[in-house]
Amino acid sequence: MLRKLEAITGSKQLRWLTIMLSIVALFEGVTLAMLLPFLRAFMSPEGSAERESLLPLTVLICVMGLITFVFSSWVSMFANKVSVYSVSDNMIREVAGHALKLPLGWFTARREALLATIMSREINSLSHVAPILLPALTSQFIVPSVLIISLLFVDWRLSLVMVIAVPLLYLGWKFMARNSVAADQVEAKAATASAGKLIEFAKLQPVLRASGVTRAGWEPLKNALAAENHALLSSMRAKGRPILLYTLIVDVMLAATLITGYWLINTGRIDVPVYLAAAVIAIRITQPLSSSVVYSDELHKANNALDQVHEVLDADPLPIAANPVTEITGTAISFNNISFGYNPERPVLTNIDFVAEPGKITALVGGSGTGKSTLLRLAARFWDVDSGSVTIGGAAGPGGGAGTAAGAGGAAIDVREFDPEALMGKIAMVFQEVYLFDTTIRENVRMAKPEATDDELDRAARLSRLDSVIEKLPDGWDTKVGHGGLKLSGGERQRVAIARAFIKDAPILLLDEITSALDSENEAAITEVMQELSRGRTVIVVAHRLSTIRDADKIVVLKPGLNGAPATVGEIGTYEELVSRPGIFSDFVAASKSASSWQV
Repeated sequence: MLRKLEAITGSKQLRWLTIMLSIVALFEGVTLAMLLPFLRAFMSPEGSAERESLLPLTVLICVMGLITFVFSSWVSMFANKVSVYSVSDNMIREVAGHALKLPLGWFTARREALLATIMSREINSLSHVAPILLPALTSQFIVPSVLIISLLFVDWRLSLVMVIAVPLLYLGWKFMARNSVAADQVEAKAATASAGKLIEFAKLQPVLRASGVTRAGWEPLKNALAAENHALLSSMRAKGRPILLYTLIVDVMLAATLITGYWLINTGRIDVPVYLAAAVIAIRITQPLSSSVVYSDELHKANNALDQVHEVLDADPLPIAANPVTEITGTAISFNNISFGYNPERPVLTNIDFVAEPGKITALVGGSGTGKSTLLRLAARFWDVDSGSVTIGGAAGPGGGAGTAAGAGGAAIDVREFDPEALMGKIAMVFQEVYLFDTTIRENVRMAKPEATDDELDRAARLSRLDSVIEKLPDGWDTKVGHGGLKLSGGERQRVAIARAFIKDAPILLLDEITSALDSENEAAITEVMQELSRGRTVIVVAHRLSTIRDADKIVVLKPGLNGAPATVGEIGTYEELVSRPGIFSDFVAASKSASSWQV
């Protein structure tokens, strides 16, 4: 377990902590072992040589006890420091940092639940390793070992009874560990599965309520919770039997020691002080061994927690080039005959070839499931294409693809060659579903540029039409938006997201269905803002409303494949060019105009 923790956190302090805790336990064991000569001296007659050693022994025990207490207190403070900084902080940084490098396709509902479980429960469990688990386990095994060895010098027969119990205790511990690990793994999987269903249940609330499913409960969630409950009960039963067996071995060892001592004292082989000291030591040994079953369970939970952490850390991130490009000079985005599928065996896009030119708006149009949003994410390198390439920079080549020679915008460079931070620094994205953090509007906007001044914030608010929203709110910029921004309307959240894009001032802008869920008033405002935001930038917008795409410089129409085949590019042109000839887009425009003439 310690090797796993060190591998994740990169800290050697856990190793030093274990050594120091072992020294503390050794001091404690030696101090308790001195009770043997102390009791013999204490119960010796006045004037005997052994009685004369009582005072020095008392002083020595007090000094050893004081040294143990002081060193133990210092080690305890060091253990808390290791827990906070070396374990918890480093692990949060490692898991969060690695999660940021993973492709979005990795984040299924189960894995989102796994991440949430790690950050909330598992790291909390692992934070107990240094200040609680290691001190308890080192004390509960080293102290009894020292006492058994010390008893060997008093009477080997009493020590032998305890030594015989050691292999039995070891086998009982292994049996307990094997059952606990298996039970905890089943329990953890069931907990992660139910957490995943809870996340799905929360996300699907609009659909579930509209269909009336919530009145009777959602069956998948009920099944997952029932499975977790069954796993917990099975886990308790699986752990119970080995714990009883281990505790029985400990109790039998104590009884055997006391009975053997009683027999030895009755036959005159040992005296009363030795018997009392042996009884005290036997009781002192059995107490930590009995309570070790509690920490055994915590130890196995910590191991399972580490396994879950490794599941995240072992996931393959998107590869980074050996010498990544950090300077992005051109902003033309070229999709060069790309094919892609979330599952490589089932591609969703094939032979996609077009260029989004600098300073112009390129609109992506197509039916649901044709991969419009996927293309935006490929441009931002949330995933890597299966074949072909997505490049930034360069001039338009034959057939609309990117040229390889340097153009006004510099040479075309594959997005896989860029430094990820440099790439994201040049891209601003606004999605249909805007997530705001539970803080003020000011801090939500400033997230795109933490060093932004108040004047920059005011300018971004004016350009995004967020200023009219702020004026209506009682606390203005300092209004708390609530979890996910629930205290604001959909249109207001969109304006906050667009203000972020303005303040980031990135040369590439990716917009994904940002007006699809808005009313006509908000749609008109956002459409007007989008024209302002697009000036001087390379813009790719996914939309299905005519008002959003009518002013686009280029429209790329995606055509769905037949019988589940991947989508391809069906048409490319301006609005006027596409609407003037028969095709997918002209049919779409005709259908949209017909729907807009409906009256209720």
